Parts: sequence; C-alpha cells; structure tokens
Amino acid sequence: MNKFIDNTLERELISRDSEFTDFFESLHFEDRRFVRECISHYPRKIQRIIIGLYRKESTPFLANTALRQLIEKLNAITPPILLSNFDAGENELRELADEMANRCRAFQVRATRLYAVTRVNDVNASKRVNTHQSEKNTCLKSVNGLKRNDSLEDVYLWCRNFVNEKGLIAPEINTKQTIEGCVKRMQDRGWWLRKLRRLIVKSREKVMLELNQVNRLKGIYCSDLTAVNRKRQKEQQLQMLDSLTMTNELGEQFSLRDLHDVNVSNPTIRRNELMTRMSGFEEISKESGHIGIFVTLTCPSKYHRAYSKSGQRNPKWQGLTPYDGQQYLCSTWAKMRAELGRQDIRMYGLRVAEPQHDGTPHWHMMLFIEKAQAESFKAIIERYSFEEDGNEQGARENRVKFVDIDPSKGSATGYVAKYVCKNIDGADLEKGVYGEDPIMAAQRVEAWASCWGIRQFQQIGGVSVTVWRELRRFRGSVYGAKSEDDARSPVYEKPNSESLRSPVNEDSTFTELRSAADSGNWASYTKLMGGVFCIRKSQAMRPYYELVVNKVSGLIKTSWFDGLITTKLKGIKYKGSQIITRIHTWQVSVVKNGKAGTDFLPSLGVL
Repeated sequence: MNKFIDNTLERELISRDSEFTDFFESLHFEDRRFVRECISHYPRKIQRIIIGLYRKESTPFLANTALRQLIEKLNAITPPILLSNFDAGENELRELADEMANRCRAFQVRATRLYAVTRVNDVNASKRVNTHQSEKNTCLKSVNGLKRNDSLEDVYLWCRNFVNEKGLIAPEINTKQTIEGCVKRMQDRGWWLRKLRRLIVKSREKVMLELNQVNRLKGIYCSDLTAVNRKRQKEQQLQMLDSLTMTNELGEQFSLRDLHDVNVSNPTIRRNELMTRMSGFEEISKESGHIGIFVTLTCPSKYHRAYSKSGQRNPKWQGLTPYDGQQYLCSTWAKMRAELGRQDIRMYGLRVAEPQHDGTPHWHMMLFIEKAQAESFKAIIERYSFEEDGNEQGARENRVKFVDIDPSKGSATGYVAKYVCKNIDGADLEKGVYGEDPIMAAQRVEAWASCWGIRQFQQIGGVSVTVWRELRRFRGSVYGAKSEDDARSPVYEKPNSESLRSPVNEDSTFTELRSAADSGNWASYTKLMGGVFCIRKSQAMRPYYELVVNKVSGLIKTSWFDGLITTKLKGIKYKGSQIITRIHTWQVSVVKNGKAGTDFLPSLGVL
C-alpha cells in the first residue's frame, strides 16, 4: 500500500488552513504530503517563507529538491531536542522541561539500583570477616565511600551526555559548581525550562538568518519573528510585575512595576545615568589634559550575513551568528587590553555594542587617554584588528576606524549620545542609521541583544558604579526629604541608627562623596574616590557584602544547587566601617483583588 495515498482527514485539515489552502490544493498529493512533513514543525512565519521559496522553482522536481536541501541545512543548525518542538509554546516547553528533568532523575535511580547489589555484597563480605580484623573493616568502609562517589560521577556523566546530545551545554564542574550541584541542575525542571526558552529563541533566529530574513530590506537588526516575540514577552513581564507586590517588615508595600520604573531597568533612567557618567569622564579628561578618541571595531566579512544595499547573501558568510561575532570582538579586545597594559597605556570611557543591519555586532568606544600615548594606542588597536583575515578586500577601510575628538567642534558626550539613545529607547533621534524609525529601531536592537545575550554597554576604567548607586540611597540625609511622597518613594532610604554597622565619622571626604553622588556629579565623585585610574582595592569606598542569615532558624543562606555560602550586597565600606544602605527585609506576594495575597517567593532578604 502506497504510504502517500491521499486521505479524507488530510484534505479536511488542508481545507481548514485558509492561508495555505490554495497552495496545497495545487500540489500533487505526494508533493503535498512531502511539503507538509518538511515544514509542519516550523512557526507560521517560517512556513510562509519556505513556501514562497518553493513557489519560485519552475518544476515540482526542482522545488522538491531545493526544499529537501534547505530542510537538511536547517535541521543541521537546529538542536536535536527542537527538531520536533520548534514551534513549541510556553506550555509545551514546560512539559518538555518536565520530561527532560525526569529522564535525568531516572539516571539517579539507575545508579542507585546498580550500586545497591554491590553494597549488599560488601555487607555480606564484612560479616564473614573476623571481628578482630578491624583494619579490613575500615578498608571495606572506605571502598563503600569510594563507590558512592563513583555512583555520583556516573550519574553526572550520564546526565551530561544526555544534555549534550539534546543540543544544550551541560554544566561543568568548577570552583563555583560542585558535582552535586551540576547533577541537581540537570534534574531540575526550572533549569531545563530556562535553557529551553533561550535555546528556542536563538534557534529560531538562526533559521531566519539562514533564510536571509535579517537585513535592511526584510528585518533590520533582527527578524520580525524575534522582534514580535520579544515585544510580547516584555508586555507579559510588565503584567507580571503589576501582579506582584513587595512588603517590608514595616508593612510598607510597593508593586514590582513601581520599583522597575525607578531604577536602571527604566530605559530613561538607564540612558540618563550613562550620559551622566560619560559627561563626567569628559570633564575629567579636560582637567587632566587627556584626549578623546572614538574607536569603531567591526567583524571580518565571514561574520556578515548580507550586503547592506541589496540585502543579498554575502558569499563569504560562514554561517556565523551575532553571538559568534560578539565572541570575536571580546577575544580581540582582550588581546588589545593585555598589550595596552604591558605598555602602561591607561584609558577610560564607554563601550557600546550595537548591531549592523544584518545583526552582526560592532563596537563603538569613546575612550580618553594621555595625549602622548595616542599613536601607540592606535597602533595596538590596528595590529590586533587585522590579526584575523586582515588581508581580505575592504579590511583596511572598514575593520577599524578612529575619530579624534576636537573640543572646538563638539563634545565627546554629544558624539556618543546618539549611539546610546539608539540602543536604549531612540529618544531625541529623528531617524536611524538606515533611515528607519528610531523608536522601532531601538526596540529591535533590544530584541537583538536579548536574543543573543549581548551586553550593550560597558564602562571601561573609572571607579565603582555600585558604590555610586548605593550612595544615592543616602540622598535624604544630605538634603532631607523634599516631601512626604519623596520620603515614601521606593528609591528613598533615610539613614538611621541601624544604617551604621560600626561607628563612622562623617569627615569631609565622606560627606562630599555622598553629595557628589546625590547631585549626579560623576567627575567629582570619581576624583574623591581616588581618581579615574585608581584600582578597586585602593578606592575610598567599596561595596559591602554580607552573609544572609535566617533570623528564625539562624541558618546561613546557601546556593540552591551547590549548597555554597552566598553573600548579598548590603551597603558600602569606608575606613573600616560598614554602612548599611539596604535596611529592609522584603517579601514578594501575588496581588489578588487589589490586595496582597499569598507569598509568591521566599523572603528576598535585605534589599
């Protein structure tokens, strides 16, 4: 019996598919069955693209051949666990995570049964040993201990191989992850769910890259599929924040949405803080006689998917993703920094990672250095920029670019402002680099960074940002609360006798540091902390971390998987004193009918 015989059920399913009905009806039933089997597990957006490519072929034979080759290529870049789950939603991912965690737990049962027989034999052997032969008994106990360790090692190896075979990366044993912790992770539903969520987002974007759907003409910076999914995810996140409330030991309550809106999670606050720090760096550079150099680093051609003008495939592209491009830039920059350090060339400033039209990352860095070291600095940057494929066509013109900042023509802060705004919220921009809407561009850039796990902004050099943020919690004691609402704001922390773990004399430096942070004067804050080149351990203030102790049981908090003692940021250290800025203990609860209901999570401790 021919397996391709058409049937009533299949035709009914096709007739219900209003979008693709005409297409499938136009095919021979064998071709129809073949096409459906090839594309059914992909999201609707990808099916639409593949069907469009199928229709472009002149004959059914050429169309089926091209489809088979394309699907083979897409399957090769798709993790095995997603081959039959590529269009999975949240519920399906949860079920899959449960299944995978249970499979890993089964390895534990297998090991228990396997070594149970050995332990029984050891017990029988020990009974036959003369009671006076204590040394042999001790030896047997040691062997039992070794076998228990062997059992755990076997479970880890079985779980690790299982995870790797599914296309994920198993946790590795190191100083921060014990073998017990690694096994626990792979047997945990939550660990699998987090991994699967990230994996499916990256895998879908890989497929869209292969289909050439990420370029200036089709989907700038990231695919439409990723942009839409990220927008929906952020909307769901905000809804969740609205549904959760935090309550401290005094009974004060704030919604998580309120807290989100008053810290650096808020794009506006994030942008303002970056520009404040950049402006402070520029002020210091002028006072110190340093010069500003704007550096742009770009990946070699093999990392670029498409041409910017035509959107056509770049023949030099080797299937590399934006993540691969970011890893190249990070490793290249590490070499540059090492050589700059060997030559005692110091710098400070800001690095911005942003996508080009096809998602390939490139870096913009606004750096300040001593004027006498400028030429050596540029030589080192150029040397390592051309280390990989440096002789290819266009490398000398595009791989690295320098712009010397001329204060008479404009400020360094103003020069870098558009790159910061473009990558956060698109505020104050008329249009993007390619003429696109800046608000839309910023949303797609954020989706791109989230998809590939790319850190967009990084301060280079300078003093601690953590201390800066903790000092700003002291604003009330410097100027006093502006109003009753200000005093009850989630960002306001009024110091009291509990804020000082040990006596501290508010000398002029301490007071000036608090005042500088509160007023947003990054330049003054940096100088008071020890200067822009001051190493962390020599800075005037440092973050203070403390063990978290359960006040009821007296037990020290440990990490969930590994059981290692953990610490939490509590405040700052100054001249041997610990100043506590996080004085409250908070509990997260679900809001029901406008009131805080049952606890959502265990106590978050002191925040």
